[in-house]
Amino acid sequence: MRSFLLSSALIACGLCHFSSLIAQRVTHGPVVGAATPNGARVYVRTSQATAFDLQLSLDDQFTSPLTFNGVTVAERDTSIIIDVNGLEPFTEYYYRVMINGQADSLQGHFRTFPAHGERGDYVWTVLSCQELGTYNAFNALVEQAPDLVIHTGDWTYPDYQMPFDWRMNWQTLQRSYRRRYSEEEPNMPRLIRSTVFDYVVDNHDGIWARTNNHFPHFVVNDDSTASNSIDVWPTPEGAFENMMAAYKEYFPHYPLADEEVGMYHSYRYGNAEVFFVDVRNCGNHLDSTFRYEASEDRWYFDPRPGQTLLGAQQLQWLKDGLAQSTADWKFIVSGVMFNKQFRKVINVGMGLQSFIFDLGDETGTGFKLAHSLCSNWAGYPMEQEGVLDFIADNSIKDVIVLSGHVHTNVMDDGRNAGLPELNTGPVAGFGPELTYHIDSVMQLLGMGTVKDSLWNGGGQGVNNMNFKSGFGKIEIFRNDSVRLCIIDEDNVIVDCMTLPHSSQPSFVPLHAERAVCVLEDVYPNPTDGTLNLRFCADYSPTPSDRYCILDVAGRSFHPFEGYVGGEIDTRHLSAGNYLLIYDYGDDVQTVRFVVSN
Repeated sequence: MRSFLLSSALIACGLCHFSSLIAQRVTHGPVVGAATPNGARVYVRTSQATAFDLQLSLDDQFTSPLTFNGVTVAERDTSIIIDVNGLEPFTEYYYRVMINGQADSLQGHFRTFPAHGERGDYVWTVLSCQELGTYNAFNALVEQAPDLVIHTGDWTYPDYQMPFDWRMNWQTLQRSYRRRYSEEEPNMPRLIRSTVFDYVVDNHDGIWARTNNHFPHFVVNDDSTASNSIDVWPTPEGAFENMMAAYKEYFPHYPLADEEVGMYHSYRYGNAEVFFVDVRNCGNHLDSTFRYEASEDRWYFDPRPGQTLLGAQQLQWLKDGLAQSTADWKFIVSGVMFNKQFRKVINVGMGLQSFIFDLGDETGTGFKLAHSLCSNWAGYPMEQEGVLDFIADNSIKDVIVLSGHVHTNVMDDGRNAGLPELNTGPVAGFGPELTYHIDSVMQLLGMGTVKDSLWNGGGQGVNNMNFKSGFGKIEIFRNDSVRLCIIDEDNVIVDCMTLPHSSQPSFVPLHAERAVCVLEDVYPNPTDGTLNLRFCADYSPTPSDRYCILDVAGRSFHPFEGYVGGEIDTRHLSAGNYLLIYDYGDDVQTVRFVVSN
């Protein structure tokens, strides 16, 4: 009897040991990042803390593998990031994780980067704004076979999909990274295990801002106009530090320029150089953008000196990097849109701030639209102009912006944006309808089309109604050209644009000075039939200048028409308050006036 019990105990112990071995498996990743010509960093998470071997091979049979040892750590969510080195440049490597001598089922491959300065034909993709669910865009991304995937942020939306405040709880921070790599998006892991990733958080997967968060609201008045206000929520103390710690532990990132300041970093890829800026954690966000005049119940877009998107330290890092770069192609990767021409859209929104209208499924005001766009580079005009001036003054050519955040898959060759830009998103979420709606409003007001004045390279919502999820593709052809494309979730090319090397956009300089002062005033105000424009001393109207008059209650409008000088006839207008929008090409200015007749 005793022998039987002893045998049973031994069998039970063996079964427990066998069960423990079976339970140890890779649950998330591997995720490859921070690649160089000779190495990379690899994130691995297992079901239990365990030792493992990461094997890399030139063939998928692993006939002569390189082996790197790792141990997942219980205190780090049973995960680890290990460094692999001694690899050959621009070479495809297959990888697998060996646990207790057994190969895990989750295997993948990636290509190391080309040698610094090596000119070749390279393929990248860029994406942003990723919900959880089943989205075809990831299958399309795999079909493009990119050597590098750049994720500009909002990689899932933990700010509203996870308990509040997820940033202040280490367990929810850990879970936010598991969600990024997990099977909750069944098509995403296939992409993760086929290439190299680079990533910086945006607002929904970060802290919105290092200091204060700003949220606009409005109430409807008796005359059907709106009064706008801004709620300011300070960022909780410790949120930034927690987010940075989680990023460093759970994403295989490049060395950061200064991890006490933010996530910005740079690296070489063959004859290209990437400058990935951090637009959320280093500046002062919207703290000095708007000015409210209570006597008028009116907001003014009035960015003041010291307002910064990047912060002084990061801005200097970017300028130094661009000036010192020997790469044929310089890419600025930004979580938010660069396009400087959106300053006109901001000013139109501010002029129409009390108007209530619908854009897609959202009801808002002109102020809400302007406020949302001011989180982008156009909301920081002094800093943006400073970057453009620096690039022009130092004759730095072939600078291209890759950006995200605003759910628009669109492109411009620089004539509108200031620099050639590919803006992308969402890769997995509701469609990119913003461009289409802005285009509709512009045409309604007689301001032309988005294709003419915002995104001349086309994209989704530009002369089409393709509102599917999508992403951007970058093809580098040695030192000859770069081809930028917008591709939708069905792997259909929407538009492409080719940028030749060492050339500026056609017909216009890369950067032109803006008029400092245009329209000083209108008179008489109130007017009983005619309205005169008083221009600033240094400005003379041009044949392309035009104006539009709107009823400030939003009941009627008079589309843009050319300004030919002299008086504007207002006799056809009923008595009331009106808004003059003056478009002088580079920007617009709005002035209120009263018709008394």
